[in-house]
Amino acid sequence: MSNSATNRDRDVFGCSKLTLDQNKHFVGAGIHFHIKGGDGGAPGPVHALASSTNYLVGISMTAGHKRRIRHEHHHESYDFADKDLYIRTLDDNYRAELTGNFDFVLIEIEPSVLSRFADEANVEGLSELTRTIGRNDPVLGGLVAALKLSHGSDLIKESLGAAIGNHLIGTYGVVSRRRRVARGGLSRRNLNLAKELILARLDLGISVGSLADECNMSRSAFARAFKESTGKTPWQWITEARLERSQILLINQELSLEDIAASCGFADHSHFTRVFAAHRGEPPSTWRRKMI
Repeated sequence: MSNSATNRDRDVFGCSKLTLDQNKHFVGAGIHFHIKGGDGGAPGPVHALASSTNYLVGISMTAGHKRRIRHEHHHESYDFADKDLYIRTLDDNYRAELTGNFDFVLIEIEPSVLSRFADEANVEGLSELTRTIGRNDPVLGGLVAALKLSHGSDLIKESLGAAIGNHLIGTYGVVSRRRRVARGGLSRRNLNLAKELILARLDLGISVGSLADECNMSRSAFARAFKESTGKTPWQWITEARLERSQILLINQELSLEDIAASCGFADHSHFTRVFAAHRGEPPSTWRRKMI
């Protein structure tokens, strides 16, 4: 087989099209999403030439994927669990051997789009996304899973695409400084730790005191520093996180409002409805009908 024929059988990321049962592409909020899957397993060897300075975030939507990445003088092997990800750029040649299960969503984002998200989030000095591989990210996994169920709705793609962009810069963005961060704000480590703890405990009940303890700070010092770093009090940030997660879950028609309220840490269905309407301008049931 000629090289030109071989290249035509591979996608832009070097995967054999012949092994892909799922191979979809769409855009949401300026981010390109590629859904890749193979019922027969991973596509085997991958060889992609450097093509751009875009970032590529790949998240595995199933466990049992194995990847052996080949470098010039060595190789690295990784086993992916469900919702494990990698982040790399497309400006280097990439060779890897993919085996095991294969159900990935690839998130391709241009540097200019990343900068736009940073500007909208009032983040100054964003220089890059941190390269990583094998990190588990259930929050991104949940957003991506909801995106896969969007059934072609442009409104949902835009909404979830924006949420994904904001999550990426907030979790993996490397910045030199943030606007409105006063002296005495949380260190980057403690800020990331606090946010990760909040997102992990939304359905379990969260206290500002417990977050302060994890950061080895007094409650008052933590609350003051958190607001200096984010522009919001801890409870404002927690409430917004609960509302964002509820919007993801509302897209699933099989979940009742009671189930969603419990999963997001609201006291009950009535409390969920009151808070959602106060912050989103309409009850969750109305918002759900518009989105589905």
